[in-house]
Amino acid sequence: MGLPNLDNYSRKPPGLGRTAGLWDASFFGLMNNALPISIWMTLSGLAWFPGGNLLLASIITFLLVLFGYSLVWGILGGSMPRSGGSYVYNSRILHPMLGMIISFWNGAFIMLAWICVLAPWFWQIGMPLVLGALAGGEVVSTPLSSGWGLYLGTSLVNISAFLMVLGGMKNYFSVQRVLVWISLVAITVVGIIFARTSQHDFVALWDSFAAQRGGLTFTELIDHAAAEMGGIPRGWNWRSTLGLMLPVSWGLIYGYVVIFIGGEVKNPRVNILRSQVLTTVISGFFMIWIGLEYSRMLGWEGMHAVAWMAEKGIAAVEIPIHLHYISIASFLTGFERYLGLLLGISFLASNWLWVVFSYIAWSRAAMAWGKDRIAPGWFTKLSGNKEQPVLLLVAMLVVSQLALIYFIIYSEVRHSLSVGVMQLLSVFAFTALGCLVFPFLKKMRPIWNLSPYRRWKLAGIPMATLAGAVSLVLTGLLLAAFFLNDEFEELHLWWVIINIIVWVAGGLWYTIWKKIQFHRGLDVRKSFTEMPPE
Repeated sequence: MGLPNLDNYSRKPPGLGRTAGLWDASFFGLMNNALPISIWMTLSGLAWFPGGNLLLASIITFLLVLFGYSLVWGILGGSMPRSGGSYVYNSRILHPMLGMIISFWNGAFIMLAWICVLAPWFWQIGMPLVLGALAGGEVVSTPLSSGWGLYLGTSLVNISAFLMVLGGMKNYFSVQRVLVWISLVAITVVGIIFARTSQHDFVALWDSFAAQRGGLTFTELIDHAAAEMGGIPRGWNWRSTLGLMLPVSWGLIYGYVVIFIGGEVKNPRVNILRSQVLTTVISGFFMIWIGLEYSRMLGWEGMHAVAWMAEKGIAAVEIPIHLHYISIASFLTGFERYLGLLLGISFLASNWLWVVFSYIAWSRAAMAWGKDRIAPGWFTKLSGNKEQPVLLLVAMLVVSQLALIYFIIYSEVRHSLSVGVMQLLSVFAFTALGCLVFPFLKKMRPIWNLSPYRRWKLAGIPMATLAGAVSLVLTGLLLAAFFLNDEFEELHLWWVIINIIVWVAGGLWYTIWKKIQFHRGLDVRKSFTEMPPE
């Protein structure tokens, strides 16, 4: 059985209709880059990589993502427009078992882990930002911020995300447009506030507020942080700058998620690539602009001190305001309530959309397994008024509610860092390799010859190959930033073990289902000589 022609694998899928236009797909990528959250994580990165040049790290990462992964996902998605994520590409280009292993990690385990990491953030980080702005900068906690109250709160976030997906993708895209626009408006306002504030004015406002509320002046804050961290580096260095690319990448690299709904994008052969480029360019602009204004406003030493105290030393001394960049922006406006509410809601909206996405990604990946007959038949069943995979969504809801118990007991922000790094290793690196060899594999020639990108070449080399190579370079730098940094030493072994366990589980899943179908008289290997039906 040969690979199908273009009409066969580009046909309109039944059930999962093509409802996402170019901007829906682009906003889907922007949603997952989650700039209000990613900017916070990036600015905190100087606590892990002191001496890093934020502007240089942002520009290098932006260029490598733009000419690397945005092209990798766009070329693969446009050549094989199917929902299901990297599973579709890697199972065809590399090997069915490897595709299953990678998807088992990314479509199942990672999405479960993200729900468990991010649903608590809604109450631990996002809600205090909102309440703090309304209370004039006071740190405000709620009964839902810790303990079993937090479990109740995270359950509300989780269940509402489940219901959102259950309502269908048209409804989701309508909600997504509103929330992503809120996020873009909010970070634009933050950038304007920072741009209008000189370093001298910032220090004066800080010191005046500290005199009213009590706490360290800005100079005292810098001195205290310098003493705690063994001195603030006098200038930037390459090691920390390359390391800082890791947190910077969180706001640039995750627009790849469009490929999970590739079969639901209108004109996917063109729009998937366009959405990748748009997502990267828009995200890159805000990451670079706000990082530049923030560093200018706080100064070299001030930026390091705020990052260090926010991540490691804030419990030891009195600080007049919360050291989150959104709280700082709100403080600079005198805690104007409506503005603070806008900024806080932008964080909450981004956080909630991430949880919603986990349900979308899991269900699309699992459906793709079912269509290749390496999963139960009910994995492909669409039901309900909105024609969604209800049983798959319910399965994730049940498992995530159980898993949330662990994350409530052991709530650690750096879980997110480890999950993201392992995603780079298990998903991004292999897919980049697949894109690199895609034009040269005999078995992929029928699809490559029909790809709209087959003639894209530079010096005679296919752009797919060059993009894959650039992406592998970026992935290597990001992995080195994690594994060569002593700050994360406690996470290295544990998460490598988790990675291996999930890989083995994915391999066993494929092997078991291959044997089950063999005994039913079906050879699943034939599924991978054609594109999966939608």
